[in-house]
Amino acid sequence: MSQLARRQARLAGVLYLVTHVTSVAAVIAYGGGLLRAGVALEFVLALGCLGTGVLLWVLLQSRGPARAASFALLRTLEAAVIVAGALPMLGPALVNATAEGESTAMHTAAFLLGQGLVISVNTVILGWLLWDARAVPRALAALGIAGGVIVLVSNGLQLAGAIPLNGVAAGVAAVPVFAFEIWFAVWLIAVGVRSEPGIRAAHEGGLPNSPHALKRPQVNT
Repeated sequence: MSQLARRQARLAGVLYLVTHVTSVAAVIAYGGGLLRAGVALEFVLALGCLGTGVLLWVLLQSRGPARAASFALLRTLEAAVIVAGALPMLGPALVNATAEGESTAMHTAAFLLGQGLVISVNTVILGWLLWDARAVPRALAALGIAGGVIVLVSNGLQLAGAIPLNGVAAGVAAVPVFAFEIWFAVWLIAVGVRSEPGIRAAHEGGLPNSPHALKRPQVNT
């Protein structure tokens, strides 16, 4: 893994952690009536989503171009929905309006779409890509796939009215994705992504067509 790729992986890991900190802090800010602070935190959250999308596309595009691009695009969509959901919360704060209930409902809907349905799909895509590329431990990739599917089902049930919005069941369903993203963030910071098997073998002289293999002296017996 090159030094540049190592730095990119570390930055991606840091941005993943930033998205978690800002998402939790935004909920606390909104709950305390600090609408402007909540909107600012969600704006930083959206930037973090964009950053992870771009950096992981750069790191993984050679391992699965279509899936890496799909993840980056869905991460961008997620960021756009987050910002769109934050705007109604900012309106009452700026004009001292009393339509906070309607704004909160719109924000909840945006959360269900952006940080629910979209994130579930892009987590499945990312986990699938990481699994095939063997870029991280298989258990980590499997957790991403399973977690994404669970959140997708949970959000589908919330949309259908089968379980309460943002209730206990929804919170429990989100735990695997939360665990995946924290583990993945720490892995990116501490280790990065594993080299492609073919490249690694070439560097070790394991491929017959690699420069290292061609330089091996021939021994006559």
